[in-house]
Amino acid sequence: MGVAALYELGRRYLRKVNPVAIASIVSILTILVPIQMVSQTWDDHDRSGRYTCRDFGQNYLMSLQDEGNPIVYTNGDNDTFPLWYNQDVEGVRTDARVCNLSYLQTDWYIDQMVRPAYDSPSLPITWPRIQYAGRANDYVQVDPELKSHLQDLYELYPHEAHELLGDNPFELKNILKLWVRNDVNEYQRSVLELLVGEGNSVHVIPTDTVFVTIDKDAVRRSGMLMQGDSIPDRMVISLKGRSALYKNDLMMLEMIANANWVRPIYVAMTVGEDNYMNLWQNFVQEGLVNRITPFTTTMTDDAGNKVPAPGAENFDTDKTLDMVLHRYKYGGLDKPGLYLDETVMRMCYTHRRIIAQLLTNLISKGRYDDAKKVLALSEKMIPTYNVPDCFDSGSLEITKAYAAVGDKKMTLEHLRNLWKRSTQYINYYYNQPSAWFYSSQREIILNFYCLEKCADIIGSTNPAWTKELGVMEFVRPLWQQSTGVVKQNMATGQIISKDKENYMHFLVLQHLNMIVETLDRAQSDKYMQELVGLMTQYTDMGGNLK
Repeated sequence: MGVAALYELGRRYLRKVNPVAIASIVSILTILVPIQMVSQTWDDHDRSGRYTCRDFGQNYLMSLQDEGNPIVYTNGDNDTFPLWYNQDVEGVRTDARVCNLSYLQTDWYIDQMVRPAYDSPSLPITWPRIQYAGRANDYVQVDPELKSHLQDLYELYPHEAHELLGDNPFELKNILKLWVRNDVNEYQRSVLELLVGEGNSVHVIPTDTVFVTIDKDAVRRSGMLMQGDSIPDRMVISLKGRSALYKNDLMMLEMIANANWVRPIYVAMTVGEDNYMNLWQNFVQEGLVNRITPFTTTMTDDAGNKVPAPGAENFDTDKTLDMVLHRYKYGGLDKPGLYLDETVMRMCYTHRRIIAQLLTNLISKGRYDDAKKVLALSEKMIPTYNVPDCFDSGSLEITKAYAAVGDKKMTLEHLRNLWKRSTQYINYYYNQPSAWFYSSQREIILNFYCLEKCADIIGSTNPAWTKELGVMEFVRPLWQQSTGVVKQNMATGQIISKDKENYMHFLVLQHLNMIVETLDRAQSDKYMQELVGLMTQYTDMGGNLK
């Protein structure tokens, strides 16, 4: 349309010029526009040689056990559509079933899940359609206070209670049948109504802990990582912190109750914790997926961090090693100059973090030869010239692994990359206006943490690298500038008005001292003495460091 408009404009004002000549001149001039656009932006849009979407989607499927028609729960676009493409177009792992938890809240999607697809049988959902159609069971309230009422009933009237509500009132199948679906006779309903109290609904989950009775022979046949020699009698599923369960939660529990472990159920690593209740307590990671097991494998420590439960493993090292070395593809990331946008880069980080986790577990088990194989593969297939070293991608753990296997050359190379990136970020934030500086404290602390861990590696591997990496050349200017800003604010009486700015500078000083403390104790003592004196003077003048 633009070309036609220019041509008409030329004819209107250049009546004596041949129309063919006008058309030719306009065409030549306007064709320069797309040529200019292509010449400047081709490299930002060139996807040739990049197969990350296809290969990474396939890697999720190849993380699943070969036997048993496994089920994998996904949630977003990037962990769902590439898997569907691989199944629908490439014919990869059509025996497995991809189940999107966002869609599992709808009746039409549950209808699909209860039908076979390709080589995958229907999902183990036994509910009649009326129980999930439309708004039915959209959510069910969780009321832990009713737990004691049920326990009192079984204590006072054990025979009648067992006859009416089953041997274990908190058995998952019993909860789903009696309380969620309300599949009860009139007498059972009257007992439930008595338990919940007059005017309250019996459509409720009367506990924050449910159990699944374990078929131990099925667990042994399942192929999952066994936790020692014994298998518990019951799987514990905690609902603590949940005020209600929604339709997709109920469907997940229904499948767990019926799959009986011989049909493996997985959750993709990219699914957020809010989407699978507290099932993380039962996870064993196998590559890019977490397998739901009957074992309690994970707990939280006093600091709130997730750690393996005593005597348990929550990472299957052997299976993940096989996947990384033999089953996974890496999308052509070894091609120099490959264009990776932000979304694809996050997927690359996910794969490198898997490798980092694997290396951490191999090193902890003393399997250094296997660690060297994984490091060589990582360097070749996810090279730093396409996927730069950074804290988010697990590069710190990879650097530690190089140090552990005695490869000082590669340790230094990755340390240099990490140190450069984090110091650049800190210097960038440091030189922003004070309001932005304060609002960026999470990023600043994260990059300082990376530097502190780099200092740990330097100190334990080769302290001479302190000079080679320019550690003190980074520390000294920031130390002088931060102490100078705080002293100036104190001298001018700007304690309260610039409290946030002062707080950030004290934060910087504390982290700088932590770095120096690892590498130069004498220098650190000097810095610490100055810092403590400055903080004492500041608080005496009414400053707030909290």
